[in-house]
Amino acid sequence: MVRAIHHSQDNSSGKLASAFTPSAATRTLPLVRRIMAELIDLDESIKAQQEQLRGVDDLVETIDHKPYLDELSDVRGSLEDDVRRMQSCIDELASFGVQVHQPFDGSVDFPALLNRRPVQLCWHPADDKVEHWHEVGQSSKDRQKLDAATVGMVGGY
Repeated sequence: MVRAIHHSQDNSSGKLASAFTPSAATRTLPLVRRIMAELIDLDESIKAQQEQLRGVDDLVETIDHKPYLDELSDVRGSLEDDVRRMQSCIDELASFGVQVHQPFDGSVDFPALLNRRPVQLCWHPADDKVEHWHEVGQSSKDRQKLDAATVGMVGGY
């Protein structure tokens, strides 16, 4: 049976403190979708700014020119702000038990139990509801669709 994990892992015993069911995880999606949309935008912005900085850093002859130094400072400041905002979004998701896939691919995991074994329910922004799962530590590329029999094995404590 898959059981729901709602928040965190009890570090003293190594057991999960709570678990999500597919329906409980799906109920969080309105908020998760909004946060993930912001995360995806921030990820794209961060990558673009990093690329911009790499390009400018390669142009040694421009580094000592005041206009370029000002622009570099602005880009670096914006990049730092975006990184902080991204971490804040990740922390917000974690506060209610949702884990962002790393490396970032837009997917999130909801801790669960399948036949009393810890697994991850997995959601991607293209999904309408939470209906996939994978083993703990696996990539979202390894996720499997929950079938009728498996859904019945996911439950709460």
